[in-house]
Amino acid sequence: MRAFCGLVASLLAIIAIASGEAPAELPHRLVHQFPVGTWIENLAVRANGNLLLTTLFPNASLYEVARPESNSPAVKLLFTIDSVTSLLGIAEVFPDKFAFLGGNVNPTTGGIKGTWGVWTADFSRDPSPKPNLAVSLPDASLPNGLTFVPGLRDVALAADSTNGLVYRANVQTGKAEVSQDYPEMKPASGGPGISIGINGLHIHKGYLYFSNSATHTLFKIKVNVDGTTAPGAKVETVHVFDSTFLDDFAFGPEIADTAWLINNQNSVVTLEPNGYARLVAGGPGSATVPTDTACEFGRGLSPLMLYVATAGDSSQGGKIEAIDTSKYFEQSKF
Repeated sequence: MRAFCGLVASLLAIIAIASGEAPAELPHRLVHQFPVGTWIENLAVRANGNLLLTTLFPNASLYEVARPESNSPAVKLLFTIDSVTSLLGIAEVFPDKFAFLGGNVNPTTGGIKGTWGVWTADFSRDPSPKPNLAVSLPDASLPNGLTFVPGLRDVALAADSTNGLVYRANVQTGKAEVSQDYPEMKPASGGPGISIGINGLHIHKGYLYFSNSATHTLFKIKVNVDGTTAPGAKVETVHVFDSTFLDDFAFGPEIADTAWLINNQNSVVTLEPNGYARLVAGGPGSATVPTDTACEFGRGLSPLMLYVATAGDSSQGGKIEAIDTSKYFEQSKF
């Protein structure tokens, strides 16, 4: 999720990519677009390939997009939670059981402390599940990104963008504690508007990777199998982007080590393990992925399709754009 102030200016910022001639933009197509004012904040992919979408504005809703790989996807509102204003990060914590963050957000001042929690929707028990408040986060100010802990049932890590730390939450026991708290996770101080520190986070091959929006940097730290920091581990800088904001990201396709990063500035950028960065979709002034917020690779019939969520802008609502990554490694020069 990005800072709300200075949106127009940040949309015009440019991400610097590696030197040399940039390959062509990857093929893409519109899956579904929502009305103006609908901010799609995050997404997850079910085993059947359906997409689950959370909304930051105008309310706290969860949508499902069936058959997103087809020419006739079906969009359904699963539910709206009236007790909170916004839903943010979402992750699968057990086969077909999803956890997501919900709380109150003021567009001017940011998240409201004391309103936040980890909710669940269990499709393994009910094809039309009801939202359940599983874990309260009374000290959280703006829990934003959410990820699962590989190999553990019902455990998720939540990034608090305002406090600059990570909660480890168990949606079965209802307990949560701070698992990571490092200077590299903190937001910038003294800046205008809402300052966002740690944003997206994912565990990949034994490391917890996280983006810091304020420093537009991707970091990593070694973790144990339970998601806590490994003994003696220190935060390492993976890459500093020439950008004004960095949001969520995903690794893929499948087991690949390529990171696909969202920057809220109408762009999707890849980062290879050797440090090569490439703009693969959108760009300054582009309408391909306006104010993009999150991305996830498809499952089932579309493992090479990268689904990108957007917040939209003053002229169009948030949408889901599908980017075909099948030609990426043929075009890239690294």
